[in-house]
Amino acid sequence: MKTLQLRAFGKPTTAPELIESEAPEPGPGQLLVALEAAPINPSDLLLIRGHYGHRPALPATLGSEGVGRIVAVGAGGDPARIGERVMIVPTLKHATWQDQIAIDEDDAIVVDPAADVLQLAMLGVNPMTADLLLRSFVDLAPGAWVAQTGGNSAVGRAVITLAGLAGYRTLNVVRRPEVAAELLELGADAVVVSGPDLGEQVQKALGDERISLLLDATAGDVVAELAPRLVHGGTLVSYGGMSGAPVVVRPGDLIFRDLHVRGFWQKGWLDTAPREEVIAIYTRLAALVTEGVLRVPIAATYPLEKYQDALVHATQPDRVGKVLFTW
Repeated sequence: MKTLQLRAFGKPTTAPELIESEAPEPGPGQLLVALEAAPINPSDLLLIRGHYGHRPALPATLGSEGVGRIVAVGAGGDPARIGERVMIVPTLKHATWQDQIAIDEDDAIVVDPAADVLQLAMLGVNPMTADLLLRSFVDLAPGAWVAQTGGNSAVGRAVITLAGLAGYRTLNVVRRPEVAAELLELGADAVVVSGPDLGEQVQKALGDERISLLLDATAGDVVAELAPRLVHGGTLVSYGGMSGAPVVVRPGDLIFRDLHVRGFWQKGWLDTAPREEVIAIYTRLAALVTEGVLRVPIAATYPLEKYQDALVHATQPDRVGKVLFTW
């Protein structure tokens, strides 16, 4: 069986190595899943570098989410489940960049076998993050403005879709003007481009209205341009740092306007949330994937044997769409 393994933290394009390993045996209460597709996420790249909030003991297998078919069940399991397609809950207990994995039954969510397997493979991290960002921090009223950096990211696209379904409006910051039309077609209410005139663009988009919730995936100075447009006592949620810079908020906005700065880490939520709630949310989101409502552009797919090409592609800054391993 082929497995992508990490022996030492380092560059995502060179640190992992492909090894042959023994196929796992599912224990009691476990399922053996043959992977069909698994994406490469920014969090995976951070983990390889050793900069993620979770640092596994080395050597470690890699990959946080994916989808596959049940090929065996552990002692006491129901053999009728063999053949079911399931998505793997991204708890980081089970690595998905390998041919097969033995996972706990509670970490396998049954999904529609007729749905797009690539889109289902990306259900675990980004749509769930978007859903929780919209529902966990502010009681948003219909028509409220939600602003976000990283508007063209996978999470950003899911925020646009889910906010639209809930009746919220989105102001989306992007780095490249050529993606604006696509996001507007997706349902974004306004798209602005980061740069020296960002404040003017935001003023034109919002007029006298204010942002009820600010979601930050990039950090950096762009946050300082958006924070003054938050409502008094408004909330900024940081869930990523793609720029590598600190989150910048001017002291006057914190002191005189009582802004709240929060952090969100999906793994932290998954580690503490009731399993019934986790299953309910994934089931609801999986239905939207099946219906074609939640979709993410695909940049390319690679077999595990071409992992170096896949990781090089996934680290390209101007890449459009997700890179996935497929079996």
